[in-house]
Amino acid sequence: MTRPIRLARQTTVAACQALLEIEPLLVPADADLLDVVRRASRQPSTRVIGVIDGDGVLVGVIPVTRVAESIVARVAPEALLIDVEDMRTAEVFSHSVADRVAAAIMLPAAITRATETIGDAFRTMHRRKLGGLYIVDDDGRPTGYLDLLELALVYVAAIQAGDAGERRGSPADPEPSA
Repeated sequence: MTRPIRLARQTTVAACQALLEIEPLLVPADADLLDVVRRASRQPSTRVIGVIDGDGVLVGVIPVTRVAESIVARVAPEALLIDVEDMRTAEVFSHSVADRVAAAIMLPAAITRATETIGDAFRTMHRRKLGGLYIVDDDGRPTGYLDLLELALVYVAAIQAGDAGERRGSPADPEPSA
């Protein structure tokens, strides 16, 4: 009988990646935002879109809310005008209306590597205020995607399985070492 592993902050991204089901959503830097939003709608579980260059290297990320705001700014700019309170927000708004391609709205790449720990990944997501990270290889090419909500669900399942095992008298496997 296979017993669940106990996930911990020291669990590697590689060990956890096998438990995750959300696929990366990658778009080229020159992808039109309307195409990006269509692709995102077909993969709603991915909360952070990866932007790649011509060599497949991750060059940036776009939270899905940022794509939606750029589209709304183009279609119904008055919906976002309420947030324009000063020159800085007016400047940001004017850029949103003009945004046409993924590179125009992307943020710097948010990444983790398979050898890093889940704790490291959580810290990066928290620091960057993102709901997901891309797992990249040594060349910077995406190999997977870690989603914050999906990770939380994996943790809940592991906790419940561990609790059930303890009630039966068989504890979950020890925490994997980093």
